[in-house]
Amino acid sequence: MQSVFTNVGRSVSLKVVFIAALILVMLIPVSMIKGVIHDRTAVSNEAQQDVMRSWGYEQLIAAPIFVLPYSVTIERERGGRLERATRIYKAYVLPRQLEVDVDLRPDTRYRGIHEITVYSASLKISGSFDRPTMARLPDNVESVMWEDAYIALAVSDPRAIVRTPEILFAGKSTSFESNGATVDGLPSQIIATTGNPFGSASAAFNLELHLNGTGGLKLLPLGDTTTVSMDSSWPSPSFSGSYLPKSRTVTETGFSATWQISSLGRSLPGIWREGTIDVNLARQSAFGVQLFKPVGLYQLSLRATKYAVLFIGLTFVAYFLFEVISGLRLHPLQYLLVGFANTLFYLLLLSLAEHVPFGLAYLLGAIASTALISAYSLAVLELRARALLMAIVLTLLYGFLYMTLKAETYAMLAGSIGLWVALAVVMYLTRRVDWYSRNGSEPDESTGLKE
Repeated sequence: MQSVFTNVGRSVSLKVVFIAALILVMLIPVSMIKGVIHDRTAVSNEAQQDVMRSWGYEQLIAAPIFVLPYSVTIERERGGRLERATRIYKAYVLPRQLEVDVDLRPDTRYRGIHEITVYSASLKISGSFDRPTMARLPDNVESVMWEDAYIALAVSDPRAIVRTPEILFAGKSTSFESNGATVDGLPSQIIATTGNPFGSASAAFNLELHLNGTGGLKLLPLGDTTTVSMDSSWPSPSFSGSYLPKSRTVTETGFSATWQISSLGRSLPGIWREGTIDVNLARQSAFGVQLFKPVGLYQLSLRATKYAVLFIGLTFVAYFLFEVISGLRLHPLQYLLVGFANTLFYLLLLSLAEHVPFGLAYLLGAIASTALISAYSLAVLELRARALLMAIVLTLLYGFLYMTLKAETYAMLAGSIGLWVALAVVMYLTRRVDWYSRNGSEPDESTGLKE
């Protein structure tokens, strides 16, 4: 074994092969750190689910639907006798005009060291219904049950409603109550009995809904004309769904957005009978906002590990250049220790970032890793100038990595340019090295490596 290391130390070609193999070996601890990041991500997701169960899930809200029961007489012939039976069906009426004003207030909840973004939303919903025309009901309608008519409001997670909402419909105030799935195909609904509100051709309504949620808030555009305005102090919204805002303003202090949607893209008619329409199709037209975090702690940590090979490789190359240019002879174990020191940075980054802001965690981890390798380099590279140069190289590498992590849109571009620059520097420094002469049979006086 000693002779192997001796040959590696004297032969440039063998040293290059050894360094390449050592870089591959260092992928083992890097992959183990990636496994730790995935485990911590899973724990964070469990903490988020725990908060969502107690605070409220992502909310999907469908505007008030006017539900009108009616009875139908069905005739059947059994055993030569004509039998009649009465069955109750429902007609569903959507608003002619629908306006929703949303005030979305983000907040933070914690499970241990894990931070979860939640929100409280206040919705002011107003609009009007046209009196349903009987022309769309079956011919065998026996009676329209106006006294049993009600409003259904769909909320995907009604547990998170803060207080019981009331609706003012045609001048009459009524409280909502839980009723499950009245309109099949929509989320769970709460209902408010209204009776016959149509003293004229149309009836106006308005209500306030206060609820909690996590992640995002979406609505269904069920009005003939749907107008939604939303304001929040969240600085990085992600507008999603079938419709983007007509206008929006996003600043560091929050956002405001307005949607204006007609019924032409809606998958539901203005009025339909029970069982005649697949209401599930309406979910496809949902729109809204996600409280988006540009890049999370674990995403940043995982992205950083993708540059581990670059860090380890460039550090080894720097040490190798010291050997070639300055005539040093470094033992393979010294390369290995420096590689472990570089790898330890990613574990330090992850553990620190769970307790302090990511930027500070990165700074502390970079300082610790740079200080460790520079102090070691002072001993093995024999001159302060060489150790100082190694510290500068590491500082530039860590600075480059941090800028790449923060540059969401240009991360790949920055990484490609950084690799190009690193390769150009190595090629420039070794442009006059006669590699053949360094693998001959006689020692090179300038380097001490075997020729």
